[in-house]
Amino acid sequence: MSIHEGHRQRLKERFRKEGLDGFDDLYVLELLLFYCVPRKDTNLIAHRLLNRFGSLAGVLDANPRELESVEEVGQNISGYLTLLKAVWRRYEVQQAKTEVPLST
Repeated sequence: MSIHEGHRQRLKERFRKEGLDGFDDLYVLELLLFYCVPRKDTNLIAHRLLNRFGSLAGVLDANPRELESVEEVGQNISGYLTLLKAVWRRYEVQQAKTEVPLST
């Protein structure tokens, strides 16, 4: 039995129970990669991305070509990470529109 066996499930379960607060960038990135790399260990890819871009924010700020310059990162991963940031921006805009202004 490999030490990696069940890693995905353990990480997903931990997120469900605790949220992201106790996670470092590596595990957050691994969690994200689980959804676009279905049957492969994502740890090495996450390490490569963080080594290249310095942080989760750096990874999400990278453009698709920069992301794809990292070994084992293709269009599927770069597209997913780029989409994730775009969806978050849209969420923030919509949330800002629905916030109730403070009365004075």
